[in-house]
Amino acid sequence: MAFIRVKKVKNIDYLYLVQSKWNPHKKISTQITIKYLGKAANVTVEDIPVEYKNNPQILSTLNLKNSIHSKRIPEENLKDRVLDKLKNGNVEEILEIYENYKTEFGLLKFYDNVLKPVLYEIGLLWEQNKLDVASEHICSNTINETIHRINEFQIKNKKKDNVLLCTPDGEIHNIACNIIGSVLLHKGYNVHNISPSAPTESIIKYIKETSPSIIMISVTLKDNIESCKRLIKKINSELNSPPILLGGIAITESNELQKKQILNLGTNIKIAINISLDKLIRIVKNMSTINTISNKIIENDF
Repeated sequence: MAFIRVKKVKNIDYLYLVQSKWNPHKKISTQITIKYLGKAANVTVEDIPVEYKNNPQILSTLNLKNSIHSKRIPEENLKDRVLDKLKNGNVEEILEIYENYKTEFGLLKFYDNVLKPVLYEIGLLWEQNKLDVASEHICSNTINETIHRINEFQIKNKKKDNVLLCTPDGEIHNIACNIIGSVLLHKGYNVHNISPSAPTESIIKYIKETSPSIIMISVTLKDNIESCKRLIKKINSELNSPPILLGGIAITESNELQKKQILNLGTNIKIAINISLDKLIRIVKNMSTINTISNKIIENDF
């Protein structure tokens, strides 16, 4: 029996044509990939091998997926346009793209479905030496300026808890903190974004002064994981183990032993991996309102 299997990677659906075959020795059914079809938003019936084109189950699944992703197709073009505008430092045109997108999909979807994939693309280009230092700096500065401009129109009458965003000493990347801060502002939280890099003692002092209901730490470079662990140890030794939510590319790409070592630093720690901003907001709400939390890894959907 042949059918289409969906695999989600960084909030993008990829389709595979697979066949289920019975293994009489193991007495189980196994899946064999017939063909990798590509991004769900781009797959059409022409991508299906001729011997399977009339399969009603495959056609039904494909039509359903195309319907679901019909609104995402323009996002591919949007990502290319945003990346081009970032390279040229064109904040105004990115804001125009944002305003048009926000009308139908909202702020969180703009960050999740447009800006985040662009950030991944910039990182990939950097790793492949296809983006020089000057261009990478232009992109980063333009993103931060765009977020700053978006924040100017956010809710002013904040009424929810204090949230502190920071990076460990030595971590100079703070776009993730800025995006999360923007979303939290949008949801009415009081945001204290003290990223990027600040000395540990300075962070501790600021936490004592503001008494945040949750502390969010972002780590981009693996070299800064040890600095992050020292920061968490210091927070827990000098404060009453406030809720800590940890994330970032370095944490996502760390091995299971490293994640376990971080979680062993206290029961007040959660690690967020590949989650949507919508789910992040729910986690922040739960962590800031529930006094007792258990350390765990939260994985989901982008």
